[in-house]
Amino acid sequence: MPETPSMPGLPIPGTVYPAPPEPPFPPLPPLPPRPPMYDVSADLPRVAPGRVFAAVAGTAVAAALLLPAGLSGIGIAVTGIIVLIAVFVGSPYRPGWGQLLTAAGIVALLAVPGWRSAEWLTVWYVLLAVAATGVLLISGRTLRDMAFAVVAPIVVSLRTSAWMTRAAGVAYLGSKVENPRAVLGVGVVTVVLVVVFGALFAGADAMFATLLSALTPDVDDPTVTANVAVGVVVGLFTAVGCYLRYARPRLTDHERTVAGDSWAWAVPTGTVLALFVAFLGTQAGAMIGGQDYVQDTANLTSAEYARSGFWQLFAVTALTILVVSVAWQRAARTTTRDRVLVRGILGGLCVATLLVVVSALHRMYLYIDAYGATRLRISVMAVELSLGAIVIALMVAGAGLGTRHLARVVGGLIIGAALAFAVYDPDAQIARINVDRYEASIARDEAPRIDTSYLSGLSPDATGQLLRLPTELQPCVLRLIAETAREKRGWTGFTVGRAQAKADLHDVELTSVDACPSPN
Repeated sequence: MPETPSMPGLPIPGTVYPAPPEPPFPPLPPLPPRPPMYDVSADLPRVAPGRVFAAVAGTAVAAALLLPAGLSGIGIAVTGIIVLIAVFVGSPYRPGWGQLLTAAGIVALLAVPGWRSAEWLTVWYVLLAVAATGVLLISGRTLRDMAFAVVAPIVVSLRTSAWMTRAAGVAYLGSKVENPRAVLGVGVVTVVLVVVFGALFAGADAMFATLLSALTPDVDDPTVTANVAVGVVVGLFTAVGCYLRYARPRLTDHERTVAGDSWAWAVPTGTVLALFVAFLGTQAGAMIGGQDYVQDTANLTSAEYARSGFWQLFAVTALTILVVSVAWQRAARTTTRDRVLVRGILGGLCVATLLVVVSALHRMYLYIDAYGATRLRISVMAVELSLGAIVIALMVAGAGLGTRHLARVVGGLIIGAALAFAVYDPDAQIARINVDRYEASIARDEAPRIDTSYLSGLSPDATGQLLRLPTELQPCVLRLIAETAREKRGWTGFTVGRAQAKADLHDVELTSVDACPSPN
């Protein structure tokens, strides 16, 4: 029988083939499933309860009606109080004493725009209040929880939308209204009748017309649209807050990574500490020797010396806090030798950082003395002082080798520093420093050192200090401030600073001037 030729690609019967080569590397095991970033409470209802809907709608309407047209006014604090009450009412459990204390701090932050008339402060205080509200809603106890609280409203926004949408669907399906078109028609007819009869009554009586005008928003006013948009945003924020109170999200467990040997963290941090010591050695000569030492060694004036390094030192302070925090997590603290090493290196870094804070503040003091005070210069000095307070808190926690209450202490320091800055009254202090600088230049028979253009842009909080200027200079700096103080903004736009400025300017005549001094 003739042999059948094999087809290409098929093995030939009776032929011995070598075994396939082994792969050079064994196959990699499958990756474990990635754990979720956070867990939610098992008691979270699938749909939002009805009281959450009521809380969200109430805060949206209240915010649209109460928020002032500008960026200052007691309406901001009133709206914040309503939001907190709505979140607590829509919450499944009562707040504890710690949460009530945090809520009091939030209200204090939001009260600043009703106290000071400096609108540039409002944005920062509102953002800080929002961040503190996030910490309140998730009951953050650690620095990691506080960091999560900042992004939690964004992370859970989609889940909140689904939560509220499901509730709306359930409410609609369970409704007894069989003809939604009839409901819509009744609403349209009601609105038309109210408009017609309201217009007739307003034309018949002037007092009723005045009352109706006060209660009815002016649709031509662009602030109405802005208030409605802000009201919607506040309502959405309230919905997220209620969801967080029900969900109680918790970050998944995170094991602390400890360096295998002490040198793994001690070498880099110890090297940074050596750099600190070398830098502080040069600073000691500048701070003790004064301007003559700086002029001889660096060929810089005091102003140039101050301007040349403040921002770098500011960054050094913030970065050192991060380095110390990371090294604290990485360092082993089980033996006496480990604890002594941690205290020696990280404590030394904290002490050196405090000295850097002193050096940075000294440089900014020289800069302000040379060029005057501004909002930016005063603000960064306040932030630098706050960072120094946080470093002290780290040192206190490190002395006891425990960080159980560190997050709360840091949060309290931040809120306390912000409130202290409001008590400091930055715009008034800026005016005081610049007026003192002007008076000193006049006493020395020098050219007047004053920037009337910048001072005229301050808020009414600065009025009392600016009235110390000579009568011929007052119109240069107070004309715009007086217009701001005398604006009618309604009761929601009331601020203590604006009312005080209006009283101070009551008997002041701001005559026109031909020219104002140029900056010097």
